[in-house]
Amino acid sequence: MIEKEITLKNGLKIIGHKYDDKDKANLLKLFNTWIEYKNAGKIFNQRANLPESLTEGLITLHLDNVYRKIKISKSKKGAKTKFDCYNENTKKIIEVKGASIPNDLSSWSPKPFFDLFYFVDFSSLDGKYNIYELNISSSSSKFLGVKNKEGKTNAQLMRAGRRPRFSIIEEFINKKVGCNGEPLVSGNLNE
Repeated sequence: MIEKEITLKNGLKIIGHKYDDKDKANLLKLFNTWIEYKNAGKIFNQRANLPESLTEGLITLHLDNVYRKIKISKSKKGAKTKFDCYNENTKKIIEVKGASIPNDLSSWSPKPFFDLFYFVDFSSLDGKYNIYELNISSSSSKFLGVKNKEGKTNAQLMRAGRRPRFSIIEEFINKKVGCNGEPLVSGNLNE
């Protein structure tokens, strides 16, 4: 793993992690621990979300110059700090979402901020995953115009301070909105 301080164009400084092939064993261990926890949770009717460190870690493993934000090392007044990863070359703020079920339901902050996002599909539950790059930003009409079951758009929900929730697979991947519907990367933690 590489750890470094990165200065964003708005002056914010973060400590970022970038994972490499040597970290695959730890990512597999995290996945297997999560599977055990998920299975034990069935006894108590406890849902176990996919660990962000796993999905964000895989993004940094597979994408050049992308770092996972670990912490803010120097804040700047008014700087957006709620994001997952940062691409040092393109200077893009990255949002990462992941799901372990085929009919995902992703929840978003009422004030999301990202230039690009990636979706990690772990629905096979056997260590295989697909990463989709979605060329959609938090301010794009593609994102803001998504409607929930009551017909409210993401923009309306966010103005009301509510969290948008919708299926990334249904709204973007299957409809080929912001992507071609094919994974950018297919991988297997067991290999």
